[in-house]
Amino acid sequence: MSEPLNEQQQELLARVLQHGGVLAAPFGHVGEDSLLEEVLEEIDALEAMGLLTVDRVRGSDEPERIELTETGYDALGMA
Repeated sequence: MSEPLNEQQQELLARVLQHGGVLAAPFGHVGEDSLLEEVLEEIDALEAMGLLTVDRVRGSDEPERIELTETGYDALGMA
């Protein structure tokens, strides 16, 4: 991994790890979280880095399930 993770990205990876490496329906209902847009951007960035895989709600960009990849575990020092 070439670029360091920011604090929000580290927290998001740790949150997924706390749920056994898979986080389903991680955000409740859209509109409830004022930080939702920022979180979605972080998920996209982590997916682009290969640290997460993302299953999206059919017909939407909203994540339904996110899962740590082997690289994501490595980034958390869980190799």
